[in-house]
Amino acid sequence: MPSQGTLTLPELLEVARRLLDEAGPEALTMDRLAEAAGISRSSAYRLVGSREALVQQLAAAGVDAPMRGDAREKVLAAARDVFSRLGLEGATVEAIAEVAGVGTATVYRQFGDKKGLLRAFAQSMNIRQVVWGTAREPSGDLTLDLERLAVAALTQMRDDADLMRIILVERLRGSSILGELSDAADRSIHGLAAVLRRYVESGELVDEDPYRLARAFQGLLFGFGVLGGLSGSPADPDPERDARTIVHFFLRGVKRGAP
Repeated sequence: MPSQGTLTLPELLEVARRLLDEAGPEALTMDRLAEAAGISRSSAYRLVGSREALVQQLAAAGVDAPMRGDAREKVLAAARDVFSRLGLEGATVEAIAEVAGVGTATVYRQFGDKKGLLRAFAQSMNIRQVVWGTAREPSGDLTLDLERLAVAALTQMRDDADLMRIILVERLRGSSILGELSDAADRSIHGLAAVLRRYVESGELVDEDPYRLARAFQGLLFGFGVLGGLSGSPADPDPERDARTIVHFFLRGVKRGAP
């Protein structure tokens, strides 16, 4: 191992590459790197600048250094902030990277491009996770499942109200980005249809088209969660109350034997 005074950047990058191969990206910290290289932490920082700079240097040398989980979450959180302010069309990878405090190369390496980042962002939204979780493991109680989905959707719409309005406007304008994302197999509409198909097959619903049912349910959610706010009607601060109302209205029209 070269002495602290003679260690060069290429030698430090080689140490980082070995550390990455042996222990994975979570181990690639400046502290671990300095220890493995036999130098002080301050010397490691003087040579490479920061962990993000280290990752970029490794990428330039052809070494794939995936982002740690916390860095990925930082990028997704930054994307929510930037999308809510600039819109999906107006947001840039550079702006998101700046807010996240990472280099643009880090974002591109992890997500591929802006479309890949948008897909990952959509997948990270709580409503999509709740919908698909329910599709995989329905409770067997139609009302319970729909109320759970409605609470998740209304909460998301309330917490991301600015983003929801921007998505609505860009959808009405015929956003090319949203159009490109519409073919995603894991969209919430497909998960919701999968939930409803289970209850169609059990004979509890009178309409046999799960996608027509899903669109009707989404329409009620959208009306309460977004359109109400646009018309000046404040949302109920307790999303569970609105969720129960929505599910009640929906099931009166589609549940077999409903009054």
